[in-house]
Amino acid sequence: MKFWNLWWVRIVVDLAIILAGLVLVTVYRALSPRHFPNSITPESFNLSYQAATFPATDGLLLSGWLLYSPKAMTTIICCHGYPANKSDILPAVSFLYPDFNLLLFDFRGHGDSPGRLVTFGLRESKDILGAVNYLKKQPGLKNLPIGIWGYSLGGAVALKSCTLTEEISAIVTDSTYADFPEMVIQYYGNFGPFKYLLGILPEFLGNLFLKGGLACLSPENIVSLVKIPLLIIHSGNDSFVPVTHAQRLYQRANQPKELLILPGEGHGVGLTDEHQKKITAFFKKYLLGKILSEKPQTSPQSREGRR
Repeated sequence: MKFWNLWWVRIVVDLAIILAGLVLVTVYRALSPRHFPNSITPESFNLSYQAATFPATDGLLLSGWLLYSPKAMTTIICCHGYPANKSDILPAVSFLYPDFNLLLFDFRGHGDSPGRLVTFGLRESKDILGAVNYLKKQPGLKNLPIGIWGYSLGGAVALKSCTLTEEISAIVTDSTYADFPEMVIQYYGNFGPFKYLLGILPEFLGNLFLKGGLACLSPENIVSLVKIPLLIIHSGNDSFVPVTHAQRLYQRANQPKELLILPGEGHGVGLTDEHQKKITAFFKKYLLGKILSEKPQTSPQSREGRR
C-alpha cells in the first residue's frame, strides 16, 4: 500500500515539476519575444522619411522613423503593440501625414531596437520619454506641440508616459486593455484553467525579475492621472480585448475625453475615411488649439496705437 502511495506522490510531484517548467518557459517567451523585422517602410506608401536613432531616458538606443512634413505644425508619436514593430502600425497611422509630422519607433525588445526583456510599461515608458526628448532637440520640431497614438500595449505605455511628462498634449489609444492580468488571461485562453495561473504570475514575476509589479501598470489604474485630452478607439467585437475594457477606461478618464467604438470584429480593425477624419479633427482641435492658446494676445491699447 505504501508503494502505491509513494508512486502517486511521485507522479504528482513530476507533473507539478513539468507544469512549473512549462509555465516558466511560457512566461520567459512572453517577456523575451522574438524580434520581428520591419516588413515595410514609409517608402512602401510613397512617404519620405529619415532614420531616427535616439536614446531612451535610461540610455538604450532605439530605432525609429521620422516623417517630416513642411506643412505640419504638430507632431504625433506612434507606438506599436506586442509583439510587433513600427512597420505594423504604419498602415494605420499613415493617413495622419502630411497634416502632422510622425515619429514611429520600435520599443525595446522589438523590431530593430535592442533589448531582450519586455516589461509591458515598466521600462517602455522610458522609450516614449526618450522620443519626446528627441523631438525637443530637432530643429523645426522642438517648439511644436506633441500628440501620441498608442495601439494595444502601445496605448497602455502611452497612458503611463502621459503621467510622467507635460510635453504631450493629446493622446489616442487604440484597442488598449484596461487590466493587465485580465489581458494575460485572455491572451492565454487556450491554456484552459492554467491561464488563471498565468494571470496571477505577472505581479509575482514583475517584483522578482523586473523590480516592479506589472499589475500596477493596468491602464484603468493610471488613466485618472492623465490630464490631457483622450480619444479611446476600440472594436465593438474585439475577441482578444473586449470592448468593455475601453468602456472602463472611458469611465475613469478625465474630461475632455471621447470614445469611438468601431464596427467589425478583431483586435484593431481598419479605420474608415469617416473615422480617420474624426481622429484628425481630434488631434487638430487639441494640438493646434494649444498653439492658438499660447499665442500672445494683443491688447486693445496696442491695437489702438497702430491705427
